[in-house]
Amino acid sequence: MTPRKIIVLGAGPAGLAAAWKLSKLGHSVTVLEREDAVGGMGKTLKVGQYKVDYGPHTFHARPTKESEAIIEAIRPFFGDNPHVLVRGTRVFLQGKYYVYPLELLQVLKGVSPRLSAKIFADYAVATVGSFLRPPQREHSFEEWGVRNLGRTLYDLCFGIYSARVWGLPTGQISSKQAQRVAKLNLKNILLRILGIKADPVTYFAKYLYPQDGISVLYENMAEAIRQSGNQVLLKAPAVKLIRKGERVERVCYERDGRTHETECDAVLSTLPLPVLARMADPALPPEVQASAGQLRYRSLVLVYVVINRDRLADWHWVYLLDEHFRVNRISEQKNVSPSMIPRNQTVLCVEISCWKGDDVWTASDEQLFQIVWRDLSKLGYGLSESEIASYFTSRIDTAYPVYELNFEDFLIPALQGIHDVRNLFTLGRHGLFLNNSMDDNVLLGMQVADYLTQKGCDNQVWLKEMLDHMNLRFQGK
Repeated sequence: MTPRKIIVLGAGPAGLAAAWKLSKLGHSVTVLEREDAVGGMGKTLKVGQYKVDYGPHTFHARPTKESEAIIEAIRPFFGDNPHVLVRGTRVFLQGKYYVYPLELLQVLKGVSPRLSAKIFADYAVATVGSFLRPPQREHSFEEWGVRNLGRTLYDLCFGIYSARVWGLPTGQISSKQAQRVAKLNLKNILLRILGIKADPVTYFAKYLYPQDGISVLYENMAEAIRQSGNQVLLKAPAVKLIRKGERVERVCYERDGRTHETECDAVLSTLPLPVLARMADPALPPEVQASAGQLRYRSLVLVYVVINRDRLADWHWVYLLDEHFRVNRISEQKNVSPSMIPRNQTVLCVEISCWKGDDVWTASDEQLFQIVWRDLSKLGYGLSESEIASYFTSRIDTAYPVYELNFEDFLIPALQGIHDVRNLFTLGRHGLFLNNSMDDNVLLGMQVADYLTQKGCDNQVWLKEMLDHMNLRFQGK
């Protein structure tokens, strides 16, 4: 093997996993991270005596050989005695809590008899129709939902919530967003009614979680990179990729008020594609930059509410589906790892989706708390404002790729144009514009390290493999 000099842009799950595996394989690696801590969105914030994540972040332990191999490889980075959790997710709908993933039977039992009859009738018509009609491609998320679930069930359980999360009518969201939704599958429902175990991917999930927060995983990974003689540089944003022909020769980054340059054999980027497409010098073709510029990311405002109770609920996180809610999801950190929050207090992380620069994004902490308080007071826990000890906020500008209708018409040309720079590789949620889970991104990081070691610094086979992988994900596989 010929050792390579690799620059990794971004110290999130994918970037750090790639850098760690490359270090193990004997390569020279420098990780450039703009923030003052590693982990990206998989990061733990420390505010006074509280440790809280950027929303619920747990490392999936799937019942597959691939997942078992990943966890075995990185288990030491979880620290001593990590928690092994079974999914504790709830949905709040019309004043009642339901176990997630949702099942048709529990929804039918929970709502009013009149609404239940309407749901069942619509669902039966949709189910029979899908058997009788020839297969059909649904273009929008709304088309997918109505065809598979019926109008009433779709609106109730997915349509209203999805429009709030993505900031668009669901008729303007691609049907490929459906791969992120647990389908109310008739086969699984009937099997469970009969007492037969249903699809374990849908109905079973375990998670690994370090005792002191998800950051422990990535801080330990970064330390292993440094101990191998490589670098993880914080507050060091990459600003320019200087290329010669089809290859990046040097990367420019800023640190300590100065601009630095470093040579490289390859660059691995986890940056958002619109940002990456503007960094090349000489510039990428205008049509590539224009395609990347059409891709949008949804932003998140996180409001952390400290409550003078030992616990509020027993769930890890809950989705709020009804139209009158403004917040999307609430997680209770103490239910994931009790040692992160002091006794007799608990902390809720409340997520509000928005567009960067809109009224929510620019709202004051007090204004955001009032939005949150209106929704918290509807959850049936009898909270009073006197029980609120404090609150604080955080913001994520590029939280989720937005799958607008025909987004592939921009995504594919952007990826192909960026990968025309033959030693530049993209990976991770932002680098592939793919709503991946944390374990998926760690796997991708390890895979790109193996690819560079075995196949060298030309990205064309990698691009094909990633496009094939994305196509399968968009099909829900």
